[in-house]
Amino acid sequence: MSKVTNRKQLKRLVVPTSWHVGKKKHKFITRPRPGMHSLSEGMPISIIIRDILKYAKTSREVKTILREKRVLVDVKRVKDPRFIAGLMDSISFPDINTYFRITLGPHGRLRLIDIKKEEALLKLCRIKGKHATKGGRIQLSTHDGRCITATAEGTSYKTGDSLLLEPEKAGISIKEHFALKPGASALVTGGKNKGAIGNITRIEGVVVTLKSKKEEITIPRRYAFVLGNEMPALRVEPSASSASH
Repeated sequence: MSKVTNRKQLKRLVVPTSWHVGKKKHKFITRPRPGMHSLSEGMPISIIIRDILKYAKTSREVKTILREKRVLVDVKRVKDPRFIAGLMDSISFPDINTYFRITLGPHGRLRLIDIKKEEALLKLCRIKGKHATKGGRIQLSTHDGRCITATAEGTSYKTGDSLLLEPEKAGISIKEHFALKPGASALVTGGKNKGAIGNITRIEGVVVTLKSKKEEITIPRRYAFVLGNEMPALRVEPSASSASH
């Protein structure tokens, strides 16, 4: 008879390398519920609260924090400990006036950086797909699983571009569009240079070259996440006065 595994848990030894968690102290860790991010680009909100931010010592304390509606991800209340939060999501703790964004750090690990309250109301999303719908509208799919319907201006949006969104309780508002083009600021989301940030110098077919602070990097087009025109539109690196988690 085959052994039945616990679908709510993962062995710590096999968690994605992007998770910055200890692997030897305990055998298992919470498995995130399928959601808007892949396993390598996100982690359960319970792990973020307990293991990364150290706001709780036990899973029971995490559940209490969530049950009392103290946590928001992209402006929406989160109650499920297994909810997956990922790349570019904002995590807010309004009761203590503390706000974070999930980005990529050295070695491609997910990290949380301190941001201002105003920044928590905005989000960068990479366009992964685009197709026309009835009525002349354009439907866009983003890296975090969103489906956004755009009007006439959506025809200029291309796969690989990024959108600066304002996620609201009533819907989503597109504030700005950043094209994948030479000069644009971009984050590397895959490969050996995962986590590097630089400016795109050239695009040749499916290959993008960008210049980081240390070197010139060549990556597949799908690994380039546009952050803005010349400079990132939102903070994606810790400031000199704050540390990342």
